[in-house]
Amino acid sequence: MSIFLPLISLIAIFWLINKSRNHWRESIVLTSTYWGILIVTITEFLNMFKLINFGSVLITWALICIILIYICFRLNYQIPKILEQNKSSKLNIQIPSLINLLFGIGFVVATVGLIAIIAPPNNWDSMDYHMSRVAHWLQNHSIAHYPTNYTPQLYQNPWSEFVILHFQILSGGDYFANLVQWFGMIGCIIAVSLIAKKLGADVRGQVFSAVVTATIPMGILQASSTQNDYVLSFWVVCLAYYLLSAIQAETSDILMNSFKIGSSTGLAILSKGTAYFYIFPFLIWFGLFQIKRLRWKVWKPALIVGSISLLLNIGHYLRNYNLFGSPLGEPGNYSNEIYGINILFSNVLRNIALHIGTPIGLWNGIANRLIQIIHIFIGVDVNDPRITFSKTFFVPGGWSTIGISGNENSAGNLVHLVLIIICITIFITRKQIRKQRYIFDYLIAVISTFIIFCYFVKWQAWNSRLHLPFFVLISPFLGIIISKLEKQKIAIIIVIFLLISSLPWVFCNRFRPIIDSNNIFQVSRIDQYFTNRPYLKTTYAGAVEFLNSKKCSNIGLSMGNDPWEYPFWVLLRQNNQENVKIQHINVTNISAILEKEDYYKDFEPCGIISMETKKSKHSKYQKINFKGKNYLRAWDSPDLGIFIK
Repeated sequence: MSIFLPLISLIAIFWLINKSRNHWRESIVLTSTYWGILIVTITEFLNMFKLINFGSVLITWALICIILIYICFRLNYQIPKILEQNKSSKLNIQIPSLINLLFGIGFVVATVGLIAIIAPPNNWDSMDYHMSRVAHWLQNHSIAHYPTNYTPQLYQNPWSEFVILHFQILSGGDYFANLVQWFGMIGCIIAVSLIAKKLGADVRGQVFSAVVTATIPMGILQASSTQNDYVLSFWVVCLAYYLLSAIQAETSDILMNSFKIGSSTGLAILSKGTAYFYIFPFLIWFGLFQIKRLRWKVWKPALIVGSISLLLNIGHYLRNYNLFGSPLGEPGNYSNEIYGINILFSNVLRNIALHIGTPIGLWNGIANRLIQIIHIFIGVDVNDPRITFSKTFFVPGGWSTIGISGNENSAGNLVHLVLIIICITIFITRKQIRKQRYIFDYLIAVISTFIIFCYFVKWQAWNSRLHLPFFVLISPFLGIIISKLEKQKIAIIIVIFLLISSLPWVFCNRFRPIIDSNNIFQVSRIDQYFTNRPYLKTTYAGAVEFLNSKKCSNIGLSMGNDPWEYPFWVLLRQNNQENVKIQHINVTNISAILEKEDYYKDFEPCGIISMETKKSKHSKYQKINFKGKNYLRAWDSPDLGIFIK
């Protein structure tokens, strides 16, 4: 039952905020922002004393709930008043078709939520670092950096994992881990409808915008996983909404507006590194607006926004700086190494190509060849490693492009891309729409996010999932343009088509399918952890069984880069073996210096799990040396070796 404490605090904050407001959607967005700050504050505070454990987290959330509920009663704020306010602020929807659309959105969201609860975290990044870092934090009672063979577990932005950490501590398992992204999806749908309202959309336009957001294929697939692109999308659309609210306010409340924008900016950065590309155009817009309104006093909101953003990220920045010498962590090779107009055009074209794949091989082949010809014309090698992270450029294809066994790592948003092109064309040719205030500025800001992304980030086959914030941000624009079509029957047909076309993505998720012979209701939870690499299940289970037979509780991991680590934590602790301690050993990267800290230097494993590399498979080394002691090979498999002292 303790898992409900964060939810109770969320509801209590909503009640307090909604007291002074007449709109439940605005209250939800602001409540989420305050709650997001609360998560960071609790986590960083407990981390200072290495008190990230069940007792401390439970007491903290219980105290917060008691305080919030007490404040509610002290203010004589009762549920009937809330219901009365909400009754007056409900959308006045009298058109049956719009009600049906809302039911359609609800069906998509509810089904994805069911998947998120039933299926365990099982995507590739979850196994490598999202869930693995949470497991280490739980064991260490701290979010401090630790020695690991895979440094993204350390330097990657952690807000989503902070929430998973609290959920996992309070529930005793990872059953609620996927819900973080799912809540992000719900938040985006609500915030997008509010942005549409700020841009002048009527109820129809707001509902259409929500439909566009709810049916983004990549969003549907990610919303039941522990990826963090939907979480980032939510904080970015919060930033866009707060910005529009500040611009349109008759009287400028500098402190409050700057606080909201700084909070959403800081939470976006703390969620994912790609946030910098998506927040920059909106911060520029906010800066220009404040210069126009405040002139030389513009330093005040700039200071507030910068300070709050920094405060939310200071803990993570310092941990990275102390280990890597940079607040951003370990430098990667994801950034473009050369720049220019032709390079930008190449990356824009190739990133768009990630969304045009179909099951029709002829179409994919023609598109691929056409893009290569264009690159010859602009004088850029389509596979230039200086601007290409993946080895070879290609136009993705196959049935996954239309939702049959959809892949959340590389799925495209073809229908939405076509809709974007059509709506931008309508916007340019319709002078009446073009003159509408703020729409043009908003569109420029959103398109700028994609341009900036393409300018700085190398092309890679899974960039399409990093585009999710762009597709969410542009949804209000699409909803408004669709709602302004002269023939409303066509508009209704478009949004209904979006809902229907989203169903394959809802039901046929490759890693968490509902309609399949190996669906999430028939396959055991343990087996689902290995959906990406099913051949490892027997190997991992055998290794854990062998270690259990030796009553080995201190286990070293020698798994190399990009390890498939998290399933070991699940298997080793599935029988409530909390005394099992797992630690990376013989670390060769910069985090090796952490092995000298008191908590890690005394670690002495009774067994070592070694992930076999291609080289070691050929040599089949028979021993591992750790701290001057030899561990001999005692258990063998094609992919793993177990070494015992």
